[in-house]
Amino acid sequence: MALGLMYGVIAIVQGFIGLLLYSELGTIFERKPWPILIIGIMELVLGIYLIMNPTISLTFFPFLCAIWFIADSIRNILLAFRLGPICNKWFWTRLILGVLGMMLGIFLASNLYATMMSITMLVAFYFFISAIIRLIDAFV
Repeated sequence: MALGLMYGVIAIVQGFIGLLLYSELGTIFERKPWPILIIGIMELVLGIYLIMNPTISLTFFPFLCAIWFIADSIRNILLAFRLGPICNKWFWTRLILGVLGMMLGIFLASNLYATMMSITMLVAFYFFISAIIRLIDAFV
């Protein structure tokens, strides 16, 4: 049950980061990055759902983990292409991390049993990739 609550809080924080990113990128570019807004809102809704129903979230946790990897990877790939003209040196790093996360998310969605068996490693991998991307954002 605590795992469901923890992921609910993490999803809400990720959603707020997505909304802040949307507002910041909206001031930089002439076109607003609406896919980032949609993913941020989806993460907020997912976080609220996980907090309200922590026991149900554990039942569907492997599938939620796969969706989370895919959604976060889509956001990173979109940001890579959006920020590529501004700072080209981080474009490939962000793009490769996004594609790796997307491949992992597709693998997790196709093999839910492997997802259940490797939840601890997946959480560690997610935080590791997320930390690398946040460091890239800090220096760009």
